[in-house]
Amino acid sequence: MPIKLSDYHKDALREMGNIGAGNAATALSQLLGKDVSLSVPEVVMVPADKMVDRIGIKNQIVAAVYLKIFGDVTGRALMIFPQDKVFLIIDLLMRRSLGTTKEFGENEQSALREIGNILISSYMNAIAKLMGLNSVPSVPALAVDMVEAIFQTVSAEIAETGSEALLIETDMVEETAKIQTTVFLIPDEESMRKILKALDNTASGA
Repeated sequence: MPIKLSDYHKDALREMGNIGAGNAATALSQLLGKDVSLSVPEVVMVPADKMVDRIGIKNQIVAAVYLKIFGDVTGRALMIFPQDKVFLIIDLLMRRSLGTTKEFGENEQSALREIGNILISSYMNAIAKLMGLNSVPSVPALAVDMVEAIFQTVSAEIAETGSEALLIETDMVEETAKIQTTVFLIPDEESMRKILKALDNTASGA
């Protein structure tokens, strides 16, 4: 049976997303040497087999950071960088003039893995800290391909994890650019129920 989020769950998860975004913004600001703000306009549950439809990107090359999550909360996480923003993100991260990056070398790939790891870990740490649940991310993998090909590649692993994904839309604003990315957290069913139970316990004061 699909997991349903109440309005309270949605508000609480969005707040955790914003806390995670705040932590990520601090880390990215230090990394970039300039102010970066992050906000989370939307947090929703989507069927895992509908994730590619939910992000609204078709027939485009994207960069995706993918990692596994271990600990009290287990599952997978996938972060999508849209095609028109990927090189811009790399320019910012590597302190280049905007428009400099034109290809994915090893340094560029490492930079994308780093920013994906920072963002995903910040969201997971926010959930873990507020709920007393432990989570440890794996070393991130990076894929650059058509968006449909990326989802097809990871769909088998995702299907083994859970039927529902937690979608976190993230707006990153730097003085010269605004970048929207999408993070999918796909906890296994037991882990998702742990998260919702922890939220309910917090609401009831347990």
